[in-house]
Amino acid sequence: MVTTLFQSGADGACLVVLERGAVRSYALGAQALWTIGRRTPEHAPDISFDSPIVSREQGEFFASGGQWFYCDGGSRNGTFYNDVKIWAGYRVKSKPVPLSSGDVLRVDRRDASLADPRGVWMYFSAAPIRGVWRYYPLAGRTSTVIGRDAARCDIVQPLAYISGQHARIVARDGQFWLSDCGSKAGTWLNGRPLRKETCLGEKDHICLCDCHFIFADGGLIYNDRGQPSPREQGGDPRQGDVMLRADIRSKKVRDLNGHGEKELIRDVTLEIRSGELIALLGGSGAGKSTLMNCLNGTERSGVEGTVSFRGEDLYKNYDRLKCLVGNVPQQNVLNETLSVEQELRYAAKLRLPGDMSRDDIQRQVDKTLEVLDLQAKRKSPIRKLSGGEQKRVNIGVELVADRELLCLDEPDAGLDPHAKKELFTTLQHLAHERGKCVLAIIHDVSEIDMFDQIVMMVKVHEVGRLAFAGSPAEGRRRFQVTNLTEVYDLVQKEPEKYIVG
Repeated sequence: MVTTLFQSGADGACLVVLERGAVRSYALGAQALWTIGRRTPEHAPDISFDSPIVSREQGEFFASGGQWFYCDGGSRNGTFYNDVKIWAGYRVKSKPVPLSSGDVLRVDRRDASLADPRGVWMYFSAAPIRGVWRYYPLAGRTSTVIGRDAARCDIVQPLAYISGQHARIVARDGQFWLSDCGSKAGTWLNGRPLRKETCLGEKDHICLCDCHFIFADGGLIYNDRGQPSPREQGGDPRQGDVMLRADIRSKKVRDLNGHGEKELIRDVTLEIRSGELIALLGGSGAGKSTLMNCLNGTERSGVEGTVSFRGEDLYKNYDRLKCLVGNVPQQNVLNETLSVEQELRYAAKLRLPGDMSRDDIQRQVDKTLEVLDLQAKRKSPIRKLSGGEQKRVNIGVELVADRELLCLDEPDAGLDPHAKKELFTTLQHLAHERGKCVLAIIHDVSEIDMFDQIVMMVKVHEVGRLAFAGSPAEGRRRFQVTNLTEVYDLVQKEPEKYIVG
């Protein structure tokens, strides 16, 4: 029997707490300071425990400057942070530790490799984790399979990037052993890719792409993605969670024309939500492509700062999360001798798990054709399509794998006004109706009001800087223009005047 334990809370940071098989969650954004400790008749912390190895004043979570921190309150046993013990001494507060999504904190008497069953476990997420959390008992089961295929799996995650049979847990000699089933996306254990069958320890954290599982009390606590939480049901896709949050202080590369490094962009802070269509604007050399590649994780070296994807550090977890990000180049990457349907089918076979059946692949192709309004062209050779239709097929090459973030480099290049409007209508539909986050570099702003947000970059002393981020209407007010085409001249004449920050 699968039992619902709790559901993801409101937008903002959340904390999942496990104690003796019971699961609780806290929407940390409800207040700026949370005390944790053992509950007594005279003492009731904000987050309280019954465990005798938890001190009355174990520690506290607090927010400062948009960042969450934890510090141990001088407890008797200290607190483990990602298996490193935080402890400054009895009744001596530790230094605050900045928290990132996926961080695990434990109160335990023993060392990190020997979990005490009386201990407690806390999982921090900087953003709500989607789906309904459940508990699945492993006791009495010799084998438990996790994957996409409902007919062959015990725990089903019906997501295109999850393999039919993705991971397996077997019981042997009183222990539980985890292995990957040859999945395409891989299985992660405690932040590391799983290379061989491994014995699970209490409170181990298992990840399949963006699906999370915690091994605790003889079972798995996991976020069931087959059933959306109430927060996800019936909501306006345009009011989505924060998908990307970037704080890029600098991006540098090796200077090929001299010695040392060359700085490409500096001081870019952005927040982008799912369900939004975003235009990335700027003159030549303003850093548009560099910024987009930093946001999608394809350029990670030389970056000072952070980019998070749904609250998780994208750079640290890129190999696990890259299946959710699609990059569509300016030039079409299509075989013009194929039909539209054939091209998308080949793209699906290349990008989706290898064990996906022919019928499942066809369903993905059919869904993509419908979303891109290409059903009538499915049998047409690509070489006979219009430029706008070819652009949509180019987008479909990534969309067929159900990417959540789509990054497009000048998708409107070479299109006439009618084809351009059709393309932007398609992109708008992907964002507003399908909840995708679509980021596109564009130059022509004649249809800019079709976009929810614009990000304007400007070149100052050969370095790309952020000049504006907001809606088109806010942009007109910011630059005091009626037509955003005028902005290019303004920022070119006085670039330093418009730097943000």
